[in-house]
Parts: sequence; C-alpha cells; structure tokens
Amino acid sequence: ITHILAPEQSAKMGEDAVDESELTLCCAACCANCSTGANCGCSGRIGLCCLNCEVCCKPGAPCLPLGCCGPTCDGEGCANAQVQVCCVVVSAALPPTDEVPAAVTIAGLTLYPKVGCCVPMKEIMDRE
Repeated sequence: ITHILAPEQSAKMGEDAVDESELTLCCAACCANCSTGANCGCSGRIGLCCLNCEVCCKPGAPCLPLGCCGPTCDGEGCANAQVQVCCVVVSAALPPTDEVPAAVTIAGLTLYPKVGCCVPMKEIMDRE
C-alpha cells in the first residue's frame, strides 16, 4: 500500500503502509497469506493490473487523493490485495510477488519455501 505513511516511515519501508519484513506468517496457501505484526492500523488495497484502490486510517498517514481513500496507478502483477486490521495482515497476489511470496503455512508451521515455526516473512521474502 503506497503513499500513505509519514515521510520518515515511507523512506524506511519503501513507501509501503505494511512492512512485510516485520510480519510473522500464521497461515499461507500459495499466493495468499495471513500474518501478524507489532504495527497496528487499518489500511487496504485492491488492484487489477496497474490500477489500485486504496484506503488508510492509520494515525499520522498523509491523505490519499480523496481523504482516507483514493485510486492509484502503480499496481504489480495481474491482481493484488492487502488488508490490515489492527495487527493482522491478509495479503494476496497473482502471480506471487516479492512482498507476497508463494508459501505454505498451517497454524504457524511453515512447510514451504522454508520449514519452521512462526517464520518471519523477511526470511522467505525475495528482497534485494
């Protein structure tokens, strides 16, 4: 979710409202996952091709084009979605992306691409 953080947060997290590298996987099925993190808030994005619709009600976040929501044209992949409510983040992307990698996790036990319990997203993300 782009363009909705304070400038200092935006520079730190690559202009993304959710820093996936700070999340822990709870469950995942291929290109969709549910994870938890310490940063709470309320935000969302849904996109098709390059067109996205975003909402954000996070404290300290700058306004989107229509206040707390707005369209953007910066999508990645064919389809993507991300919703954050409190400390729970649900993400999906088709095809999988760097921020939504393909994974299989059941009740906190990750089986793919790395085996482990409560695996941090940063350990399975393909970040450069």
